[in-house]
Amino acid sequence: MFRIVGFICLIVLVPSCDSVDPENYGKDYYSSSVSGLVHLLELERQFMEEFTVHADVLQEKVDNLQMYINYLDRGQHESHREREKFVSNPLNAYGLIRRLQQDWPKWKNYTQKPLGTAQLNAIEELLSYAPDSYDMTESLKSMDRIERTYDLPASHIASGLLQQKQYDTHLSVRDCLALAQHKYETGDYIRASMWYREALRYEPEPNAELINAVLGDPREGLDLQFARTMVIRGLGLSDQAMSRETIDASASDFLNKSSPRDVEEFIGYYLAQSDEEIAKDMGTPQTPPTAHEFGCRGLFPKRTNLVCRYNSTTTPFLRLAPLKMEEINHDPYIVMYHNVLSDREIEEMNNLAEPMFNGLSGSDMANNSEPLEIVARVAWLVDPSPFRERLNLRISDMTGFDVSDFEALQLANFGVGSYFKAHFDYLTDRITEADSSPLGDRTGSLIIYASEVPQGGATIFPDIQVTVQPQKGNSLFWYNTFDDSTPDPRSLHGVCPVIAGSRWTVTKWLHQWPQMFLKPCCLRRQLVERKS
Repeated sequence: MFRIVGFICLIVLVPSCDSVDPENYGKDYYSSSVSGLVHLLELERQFMEEFTVHADVLQEKVDNLQMYINYLDRGQHESHREREKFVSNPLNAYGLIRRLQQDWPKWKNYTQKPLGTAQLNAIEELLSYAPDSYDMTESLKSMDRIERTYDLPASHIASGLLQQKQYDTHLSVRDCLALAQHKYETGDYIRASMWYREALRYEPEPNAELINAVLGDPREGLDLQFARTMVIRGLGLSDQAMSRETIDASASDFLNKSSPRDVEEFIGYYLAQSDEEIAKDMGTPQTPPTAHEFGCRGLFPKRTNLVCRYNSTTTPFLRLAPLKMEEINHDPYIVMYHNVLSDREIEEMNNLAEPMFNGLSGSDMANNSEPLEIVARVAWLVDPSPFRERLNLRISDMTGFDVSDFEALQLANFGVGSYFKAHFDYLTDRITEADSSPLGDRTGSLIIYASEVPQGGATIFPDIQVTVQPQKGNSLFWYNTFDDSTPDPRSLHGVCPVIAGSRWTVTKWLHQWPQMFLKPCCLRRQLVERKS
């Protein structure tokens, strides 16, 4: 059993293992899951609560000072005669001397007395849990991923319009500026120019003078940065062989030689145009979408030869309680089972999802050339529980496979903008005979969708042009190998970026050796002959 659990580190979505533990991988991050973002929202609530109490304490001090000032108000005494008349009264003269000698030093001490220190200490403690630069970078990359994958205009995102769905929120000028700067720094000048333009279109914020005094003026130098980005964009398109350093120097030279009026007209011209008009004006080439992007946008052709039916034959129990089964693809075999997980069971699952770890997009094998990414938060249900036992029995009913040799289930929660690159679940190319899995290769995979995902988060098979939208309570099952247990490359699959919603899944891999006497087996050659 220990060897089997240790083999978990080889899976495609893994909790952090020591062998793949660069500095980032072992730390909890907010950006990698919606559950992490919920914790961050609670952190901000506590911050605002302490901040409000601190402001109330300071306001009480201001009110007390104002009260004393109002109490001492003697009028203006505009002329020397009036002032002389006032102090020539012995009561006024005595009171003036006593106040300045006894009262005002105490009021001075009162103004310097630290107030709200308890709240300031609490705020300092809360800020120690604030997102770090890694979270910030991942959040920017997630927004970029949503924008690119679904081909969403910057103007739509900024206004809260995502795939024809209008949200009651929008990005601030500082949000737009941060996205623009990130794209500029990564060399994506086309999209950077779009986001700089959105930032320039914003009207000044309410109380902008006060806010800018604390946070800085986001519009300072913004027009020139937009102009610079547009120049770089044009230079890069006109001569793609130019290095980034050469383009940058040429843009600086162009702007330095241009008059302020010319620069202003240049900015005004492009601010007035749409993205399409700018692309046409500058001759921006249209980049065709990748198969992954094509599928995530729902553009794969619809299948017409698929049916839904009740499955009552996989196990004897299904004769009493057949399962609703929907064909997704015939070859390779992919099906979806409907209503296999209830709301009550999902709540039970969420209570068991602790502790959670960083889920990584890869394995810890030495020959894995791609860098690992933190794509979700995962938890393993290794200990026996009524929920785990029920679900394993249900998985056996859906697949006809024996899961008793490895009953653990993997729970995963994806963050907004999180995705999973296209990959294979089979391990054949990633294990050696000397250190192979004690359960054999992953013959099949089963995912149960445990939440509603309003937008994005689809499971996609790009090579066979199949996209499956997550539906709460449903499961998706497919084979990763042919009948002779050799890998089926058509099982290549990935996860589209989540646009909105919390994507929870339960994953189960069905291994080869426990199914030795359950899964029909034949040679690939015979299979081909049978098809022909």
